[in-house]
Amino acid sequence: MLTPDKSWPLAPLPWQQPQWQQLQQALLDDSFPPALLLAGNVGIGKQQFAAALTARLLCYAPVAGTACGDCKSCVLLRAGNHGDLLWLAPEAGKRVIKVDQVRAAIHFANQTPGLGARKVIALDPAEALNVNGSNALLKSLEEPSESTSIILVSHVAGALPATIRSRCQRLNLAQPAATEATAWLTTVCGDPALAAELLEASDNRPMLAAELYRSDGMDALRALREGLDGLLGARISPLEFPQLVADIELGEVIELFERRVGNEIRCQSTAGAGVGAGVGDLRPLFLLHEELQELRRLVANGANPNRQMTIENCALRLVNCLGESATQC
Repeated sequence: MLTPDKSWPLAPLPWQQPQWQQLQQALLDDSFPPALLLAGNVGIGKQQFAAALTARLLCYAPVAGTACGDCKSCVLLRAGNHGDLLWLAPEAGKRVIKVDQVRAAIHFANQTPGLGARKVIALDPAEALNVNGSNALLKSLEEPSESTSIILVSHVAGALPATIRSRCQRLNLAQPAATEATAWLTTVCGDPALAAELLEASDNRPMLAAELYRSDGMDALRALREGLDGLLGARISPLEFPQLVADIELGEVIELFERRVGNEIRCQSTAGAGVGAGVGDLRPLFLLHEELQELRRLVANGANPNRQMTIENCALRLVNCLGESATQC
C-alpha cells in the first residue's frame, strides 16, 4: 500500500507520460472523469501514478502539469494529514476492503471539501473490495459528487464486477520498454548491470525490481526462478514445489505460473509454433493461461482454496503443458 509521507510522489514515472498527458488534457478541457480505473500488472508503477495524480488534483498551484510541492495542500500530503484525501486499502492483516470502509468513503464524498475545490478517494487495490463493499460503492459511482474524484487502482481489473468497471473510465498502464525501465532503475541502484539483472528477475516490472533492490530480495527471487526451472526440468516434483514458495502469497504464486505460461505463448508464437497445424497447437497453453487468470481473480476476490493442493495442481498442469519442451527466449 502506498500512503502519503515525505516521499509522496509529485510526478509520474517516465514511461507513464502518454497517459499522464491524456489526463492533463482532460483537466484542461474540464472533462476529467468522476471515476478513473488505473489497470495494469503488478509492479509497473500504478500506485505512483495514482499518488502523483492525487497530488496534482489537490494542488493549489500546479507547475507544468504536476503538483507544485510547496503549497499548503502539497505540504499536508507530504505530512500524511490531508483532510480532502481518503486512501482505502485492506486493513493490516486483512485481504479485503470492508463495506464499513466504503461507507465511510461515501460519507466523505458527500462532504464539502475542507481545503480546496476537490476531494479524492483512492482504492488500492480495487479488487480487494468484497461483495458488500462493491455494492455500496456503486451508488457513489452512479451518482458521483461533482467535488469528488474516485481513483481505483487494479492489478486484476477483470476481478472487478462489470457494474463497477462500466462506471469508470479505464486507463491501461503498460509495462515500460526495457531501455526505459533500465535507465530509471539505474538511478535507484546506481549500476546499469545490476538494474538489468533486477529487471530480468522481476519480469521487467521496475517497481518490483526496485523493491527487490531495497529489500535485498534478489537471492529469494533467484531461488524461486531456479525452482520453477527445476520444476519444468523434472528436477523438482509438483509435490515439492509448494515448499519453495511457502513465504509467498498464493495470488503471487499463481501469477508466477500465469506469467510463465504467457511468456511461453509469446515465445512459441514468435518462433512460428503451429505453422501448418494452426493455432490449435497452442490451445492447451491458452486454456491454462485463462484458468490461471480466473484462479487469480477468485483469490483476489477473497476465495481461500487449499494452498498446498492448489499449488500442486497448478505445478502439475504447468509440467504437463510445458515440461522440458519449454522454450528459452
